[in-house]
Amino acid sequence: MGPQFVSGVIVKIISTEPLPGRKQIKDALAVLAEVAYVDMLEGDTECHVRFKTPEDAQTVMKSHKEIQIKNTWKFEVLTGDHEQRYWQKILVDRQAKLNQPREKKRGTEKV
Repeated sequence: MGPQFVSGVIVKIISTEPLPGRKQIKDALAVLAEVAYVDMLEGDTECHVRFKTPEDAQTVMKSHKEIQIKNTWKFEVLTGDHEQRYWQKILVDRQAKLNQPREKKRGTEKV
């Protein structure tokens, strides 16, 4: 089924230097709110974080000053056209992943 469109749950993080790994970002933000997914490439300077609810995204936005002191991250909630395009990207990426040919292994080969 995949993620359902909910407005105001995507927060874009922009950094002046490469961001840490996906897990470090998730752990840093999970203290404040429930993180659904972190979308980033290794060594990138920006990423998108999807939260469970718009309230979670707002909580992070309100307390971003504390996070900003520790890291040089800027936060913005995606809205309007940017948000629509990002949700399209989620669906396209998901389809691409699901359509990828999978290598089938037999029982003894898996081990």
